[in-house]
Amino acid sequence: MENKTENTTKRGRPAKEKSKLNYSINLKLTEKDFLSVKEKAEKIGMKPTQYAREMTLKGTVKSRYTIEELEQMRKISGIANNLNQLARQANSSGYPIVALEMIKFIGEIKKMLHDS
Repeated sequence: MENKTENTTKRGRPAKEKSKLNYSINLKLTEKDFLSVKEKAEKIGMKPTQYAREMTLKGTVKSRYTIEELEQMRKISGIANNLNQLARQANSSGYPIVALEMIKFIGEIKKMLHDS
């Protein structure tokens, strides 16, 4: 019997080449400096080592979303979904029926914008 794996081509996305971190630089910091790096890293959702690597190689660190920003995006997404459903309902059953719901959502959006 033939070995089927030799004759078949691999399917799917090609494997990504991962560059391994083979080298290290030892960096000594005072406790105050370490806590500063750790605090900055935590604010953007990184580990201190990742933060130090990015700062060393790029000079800047791309900020990830904070917990508050993620929560805001989730709320906005939910409101957008509700508005989309109301637009569908308005198109099918008439706009006056949906008007009160729209006013409610406008109030929620205003409240969210003023809380930021």
